[in-house]
Amino acid sequence: MKALDARLIAALRASSVHLPATDLAGQLAAPLVTVEARLTELRGAGFEIEERPGLGFRLLSSPDRLIADDLMARLGERALVREIVVFTETDSTNELGMRRGRQGDAGGLVIFAERQTAGRGRFGRVWESASHRGLWFSLLLRPSLPLPLWPRLTTWAAVALADAIEDALALAVTIKWPNDVHLGGKKIAGILAESGTDTFGEPFAVVGIGVNVNHDPADFPPELRAKAGSLRMATGRIIDRPAMAAALLRALDARLPQLENAFPEIIAATVRRSNLLGRWIQVQSGTEVIEGQAEELDPDGHLLLRDRGGILRRLSAGEITVIAK
Repeated sequence: MKALDARLIAALRASSVHLPATDLAGQLAAPLVTVEARLTELRGAGFEIEERPGLGFRLLSSPDRLIADDLMARLGERALVREIVVFTETDSTNELGMRRGRQGDAGGLVIFAERQTAGRGRFGRVWESASHRGLWFSLLLRPSLPLPLWPRLTTWAAVALADAIEDALALAVTIKWPNDVHLGGKKIAGILAESGTDTFGEPFAVVGIGVNVNHDPADFPPELRAKAGSLRMATGRIIDRPAMAAALLRALDARLPQLENAFPEIIAATVRRSNLLGRWIQVQSGTEVIEGQAEELDPDGHLLLRDRGGILRRLSAGEITVIAK
């Protein structure tokens, strides 16, 4: 069962009229004194809750902060999410997820941080995590998929992010295989999937996601400003981060069954949004550099590239640069 705060926020958010504290207590099956105390604490946490004598309470606005109970209230019951934790600051949400996975935690844990001091991207890069500007989170998963199919997780996450952003903002999103999401020609989100085994020898996966939400150009280092964008930069308005966080988790949850039962639908959604297919690209994979035309994705999401010699290569990852033929 959800925590009382989550259920209380959900009840307030679902109502367009004032609700008496006695009604809230009855609806939540909680003592009146407890509900009144929780309302006071929620106000102290930044929730604007109006009280009118004789009428009751109504939620007017939520703070621009990520609060676990608020996110759970927005989500409802979801197969993907068992628990949400939020840190004001941490080194890396992926590193926290890996620690919890190694300790044997169950899947369904979502870890958010308002700021990362050592956020990680692919190939050991630093992920810039401006405080209270974006959404930096990781999901600890215990997929039922066979291990060789776990690379599907990156494609699943990219498509779900694109779904959520398009639905919320009515803007066309593209995917740069295998793990970047672009908007208006600039990268606005990235994904880092990792895996490990716990103390019992059981495997787990951690999918880290970073989304640039309310960044201005000045929030990026000079060397990234030509390539990096944000939802705010694309729309010209400030985005409600908690609402977007919930939308992203809902989209990930909606696509979750397709990982095992309908992955061709995820591949088709990736192909529709691809900004690489049909283009001449350079791929660095380890020490090898390959040039060729990106032709298609195979059924498991690998990139099929026709190199200069006409050989069709099957790639699972790599650093990609679009070049002129």
